[in-house]
Formats: sequence, C-alpha cells, structure tokens
Amino acid sequence: MNGGDRQRREGRGLWWAWTLLLVAVVAAGGFVATRTGLLDVDRVEVVGPAGRLSAEQLRAAAEVRVGVPMVEVDLGAIDRRVTALPWVAEVGVEREWPGTIRVSVSQRVPVVNGVDPVGGLALLDRTGIVLEWTATADTGLATIRVDALGPPGSRIPGIEPLLRAAEAVTPDLGRWIVALAPTGDGVRAELVGGVDAELGFGEDYRDEMRSLATVLTRVVLTCLVTIDVSIHESPVLLRDESRC
Repeated sequence: MNGGDRQRREGRGLWWAWTLLLVAVVAAGGFVATRTGLLDVDRVEVVGPAGRLSAEQLRAAAEVRVGVPMVEVDLGAIDRRVTALPWVAEVGVEREWPGTIRVSVSQRVPVVNGVDPVGGLALLDRTGIVLEWTATADTGLATIRVDALGPPGSRIPGIEPLLRAAEAVTPDLGRWIVALAPTGDGVRAELVGGVDAELGFGEDYRDEMRSLATVLTRVVLTCLVTIDVSIHESPVLLRDESRC
C-alpha cells in the first residue's frame, strides 16, 4: 500500500470518528436539554366550557407537578385520572412546548333529578349517568323515579323513556309534574293533587306533553284521577266523583 492510499484511509477514518463524536454530542445535548429547567412543566392549563368542576379541581385530578421534565409527563395517565371524575365527559391532553401541559375538558350537564324507592336523590346526565348524590332536588330539573341509584359515575340502565320524557317537559308543565315514573305501559307523570297522566311510549314525548298542557289549561280539573294522553290526538279523562 503506497503512502497516498494510507493517507486517504486515515483521512476517512478520522472523518468517521469526528462524525460519530458529533452525533454523540448532539444526542447528549438533546437529552440534557429536555431535562433542564428550560423544558420543565411551568403550568397546567385547563380549557373547555365552564361546568360543575373548577379549573383548580381538574388540575388537582390531573396530578401534574410543576417542575418535572416535559418528556416525563404521562399524558395517558392524566387522561385516565381526569376521565374518572363523574362530571367529566371527554378529555384531551397535549404538550405545548416549551413548558405547558394543556388539558381540554368537556363536562357533563345534569338534566334530571333521580329518586330511588327509599328517597335517595342524585343528579343524572342525559345518558343516565349518576353525577352526584344530593340532599335536595334541583327545582329547575324534572324528577324521575328509578329502581336504584348507583355510585357517581355509574349509568342507570333502562331509563331512556324517562329521560326522553323529562327532556320534553316545558317550564309551564314542570310546575305541574311532581315526578315521572316507569310503568308497564310506558311513562306516567305524577301531577300535583294526586292526578296521574299516562304518557305511554313516545318517540320524544313532545306531542304527549303538548296534549297534556292543553288538557291542564282548557279542561275543568275537578274530580280528575287520570289523564291519558298516550294517544295524544285523543286524550281520555277519568274522574272520580268521590274525590270532588
């Protein structure tokens, strides 16, 4: 091997050595940089429509410590912890470099009071999820009767007709209806004064509620026991003279 070949080989070897050293330095620098104060968590930002849970409560549930390296934050674990809250419907978690963890939250909305046979009360969302046990009913919401109330976060099965009927209750009817209860023939509205309104099985119960409102405002209510609006075009009234 002549001197020129030897020099070229040595030059190539030196070039590769410097290249590998540069790559190692860059990789080490990147590793160190992600663990310096420049890329630590500076804040946890909670975004989304206002709801029952405050931003402070949601940050506490996220359990992200300010000052930890951004790359060490487990986004999936944050999602699971926040989603476990009964009031939370959906969660999105992302890193926003250099130092923010953003938690986007959609909260559930109570639509009815649920009451069990022993008088237990809870707020339910539109899918039948128990949001929170309460001591008193929310007077702004309709009340439905259920067989049992599970713990917050659980869903009550088989109450879809009650939820649909509750959604159709207008403010004027809400003053008349004490509670909505399930029956073998659908849904019954228990009215003030001990009168029952049979609603049957409705697609969305809006027609049945309109028919009931018409009866309550245009018919003499003396001695009434039952108002059947399950066939909303032809309401039927049952009176009991002994109650007059």
